[in-house]
Amino acid sequence: MSFSQYFIDFMNTHVAPIARRMENQPHISAIRDGFIVVLPFLIVGSFIMILLIPPFDENTQNTFGQTWWHFAKWASPYGWHFFQMSFNAISLFTSASIAYHLAKAYKREPLPAAFLSVMTFLLVAAPVKESAMEIKFFGGIGLFSALFVAAYTVEMTRLLEYLNIKIRLPKEVPHAVAESLNIVIPILTILLTLYPFSIWVENDSGRTIPQLIMDFMAPLIAVSDSLGAICLFVIATHLLWFLGINGSLVLMQLWTPFLLQNMAANLAAFQAGEPLPFIITNSFWDFYIVHGASGGVIALAFLLIRSQSAHLRSIGKIGLVPSFFSIGEPIVYGVPMVVNPLFFIPLILAPLANAVTAYLILDFNLIHRIYLMAPWTTPAPIGAYLVSAGDIWAPVLSISLIILDIMIYYPFFKLYEKVCLEKEQTQNMTECSELLKKAQNAAQ
Repeated sequence: MSFSQYFIDFMNTHVAPIARRMENQPHISAIRDGFIVVLPFLIVGSFIMILLIPPFDENTQNTFGQTWWHFAKWASPYGWHFFQMSFNAISLFTSASIAYHLAKAYKREPLPAAFLSVMTFLLVAAPVKESAMEIKFFGGIGLFSALFVAAYTVEMTRLLEYLNIKIRLPKEVPHAVAESLNIVIPILTILLTLYPFSIWVENDSGRTIPQLIMDFMAPLIAVSDSLGAICLFVIATHLLWFLGINGSLVLMQLWTPFLLQNMAANLAAFQAGEPLPFIITNSFWDFYIVHGASGGVIALAFLLIRSQSAHLRSIGKIGLVPSFFSIGEPIVYGVPMVVNPLFFIPLILAPLANAVTAYLILDFNLIHRIYLMAPWTTPAPIGAYLVSAGDIWAPVLSISLIILDIMIYYPFFKLYEKVCLEKEQTQNMTECSELLKKAQNAAQ
């Protein structure tokens, strides 16, 4: 048995089952689905920020730039208010959406679970001082607290059900009424457990639970922004893709809270006029590492459309346009790249080279770091320009990385093209032989 076949068998036997279990684990799937729900608020908030901070010098003589700045100054009071209630309320939304999906995964009524999570998050993360509510943890800095609160409230409700602690009502009471009243005991449990603990922590240490969680997570947050972390994540994600499992779907939800917190910290630093502390965010992953979908397959799409192989050329024509919008499945499964030893190295090497190159360039502050978000389906050069707040060198870097990926994919593509051409030639010869036999039989 060849080494490549041994490696594939090992991954299918030992790694793939774990990845599939992770994908279906209730808490992980709830985090994934919960963040999908709140991402549109981040995206709209980011576009509001772009509108309010034009990518021109304020004293520009450009007519379009001057018009944009006049609009931004006029819209600023209204735009910033909307921004605060969308982008900077992401943790509040997340506490509701994750609790909703976690309760749904447990086949419970999801809406009461979402309301209970929001109430609990407000109790522990938004203390009232001098008749004013503190809302600084509503933004990205409170994401880890939102995850904790969502899990705590849903699991506490499940525990009460398991212990059969609930309000017992006559059968004649409508189901909807019974479900709404059954949330009473979980509410009281929160008031008697987590809320008193929150008050004690605040009085004892002068810090809220979210602040304690952030202090505890600080080393992990710092590590999440390292070159080593992004390289390990790229390798792990694309090993799963090689097995036909959507690696981003399995692993990204575990990393998303860190990436969103990094972006929120960058935004806070930008608003304070300070240097942006973090490099790696969601948009760094979308527009510098996996532009054109995981594996940087838009580079392979450009090669496929010029292939001498009819099969590969047809896959290139089908997959090129979707890859512009970061949808790579037609190429990944059509070539196929899945469990294909010839594409194992470029599938991992291309995004790894993208990660190292982009990280070092942003680390040396040659291009603006990211504090905004655009839809992951935005074509990479355009998305890079938007999330860098109009840095003209950002799309240049994105295009350069695509060219680098083409160079990485090229020798492996040519090897596989040769294999496909030989198969097509053999198939054509077989078909011609069969047609010739049919013609001879018909003549006789």
